[in-house]
Amino acid sequence: MAKKDVSQDITKVDPAMMLPEFMADEEVVGLEALTDFIVPPFIKIVQKQSGEEILQYFSAGDVILTPANALIAEMPRNKKGRIVEGARSMFQVVPILFYPEWLTWNPVELKGAEPAIVYRTMDPNDPVAAKARNAKLRIEKHPTSPQYNVRHVEHLNFLVILYKHALGPEPAILSFSRSGWKHGSKFANLIKMRHASLFGCIFDVVLAPRHNDKGDWWGFDVTNPEDESPWVKKDEYEVFKDLHIKLDESKEKLRAQYETIIEDDPAAVISTDDY
Repeated sequence: MAKKDVSQDITKVDPAMMLPEFMADEEVVGLEALTDFIVPPFIKIVQKQSGEEILQYFSAGDVILTPANALIAEMPRNKKGRIVEGARSMFQVVPILFYPEWLTWNPVELKGAEPAIVYRTMDPNDPVAAKARNAKLRIEKHPTSPQYNVRHVEHLNFLVILYKHALGPEPAILSFSRSGWKHGSKFANLIKMRHASLFGCIFDVVLAPRHNDKGDWWGFDVTNPEDESPWVKKDEYEVFKDLHIKLDESKEKLRAQYETIIEDDPAAVISTDDY
């Protein structure tokens, strides 16, 4: 089945959603509580384990922006649907803000019975942050169902701009955890090695195969650009700098929607020695 280019959908405006004339001059009220959280879209890899509602439009190795399910990058395939040997699926990003978050996750066996996320914090001094960083402490017995384990996880979150992409400049979260943690750590090191503000740097994000004795999946490798400048333009730099300042000031309000990727992403559930 041909994949639907849903990346075009997000640019369409439903005429029914246009503001009625009688509301045009009215004061906007009732939105105060909605500003308590900033929920950026999430950059997600389609895996072979993804649900049917995703796989009917996309293939394993495609990259989409959730929750709109807009296509960011498509894995090159031949007419038989097989991945083209030697081809790469990639896109470019400019990191605007970095922040870690520490979560306590319920086991998948309790899906539907309890929330997936038990606890979350951005405080590096929180006990859960310490547990997530310690291989001997990050897995504990569930308090009321001791036959299951909860897991404390460190998530490395990069709020990025899709650079020169049709989806536009809306910030999105590129997150690394568990088996992907070391690749997020490498991304952080690449940024530090630039010796420049992160929002002035351009990086390539390349899809790469992963596997271990628990299964196989696709993950993100972040590299320096090979064929283009690694730096943004001067006018872009000022725009991204302002955006960084605004987001950094409201960092505590950021709310990553990890639940949109955790269920069908083996990189998120496969146990490794990584964070």
